[in-house]
Amino acid sequence: MAKISINVRGSHSIKLRPERAMVSATLSREGSTAAVVFEAVVTSLAQVRESLEAIHDDAHGPVTKFAFDQITTSARRPWHEKGKQLPFVHTARVSVTAEFVQFTELGKWITAMSRVEGLTIHGIGWDLTESNRAETERRARQEAVRQAKARAQDYADALDLGPVTPRRISDPGVLTQPMHAPMMRLAAAAEALPELDLEPQDVDIHAEVEAMFVA
Repeated sequence: MAKISINVRGSHSIKLRPERAMVSATLSREGSTAAVVFEAVVTSLAQVRESLEAIHDDAHGPVTKFAFDQITTSARRPWHEKGKQLPFVHTARVSVTAEFVQFTELGKWITAMSRVEGLTIHGIGWDLTESNRAETERRARQEAVRQAKARAQDYADALDLGPVTPRRISDPGVLTQPMHAPMMRLAAAAEALPELDLEPQDVDIHAEVEAMFVA
């Protein structure tokens, strides 16, 4: 009897609590002169840098790493609603990223940064440590292959074909569902603010394989 080809797809998802959070933020100020806005961003940046350096530790955190882009400046001439072009508005901007491994401290830091004028937090990306991510991806891939084999065997059993034998496996890849907190515009505040209690969603690692078996 000729061999029968069975083409199937297997998939598997693993959800785990996040172990690190990558914060993406921007410091931006506007004004009538380039020098004024540049100095304003430098002042705000010094506050942010000092706050991160105080809790930075490569191994244990709360902050394991952080970075700042170079300050960029630009200028534009807006138009008045009646068609008149207005004086130049100068802008200075710098991007900030920081990785937290202690989420309670992340909430405290965000609350403290509400006092820094011009800071916008664009989002928080939740993830696993690199070693745990690699191990979890391996487990997801292997289970996806097992699921593909089980599915192919189900078809073979329905046709009384006997055990299946793999002939080809292709890997579309391992996907991670992006988990981001919404953008937060932090206006400078003089009064005490309530501390943020962050509730991150699980990190969802999903693997798929396409396979051909014969029986």
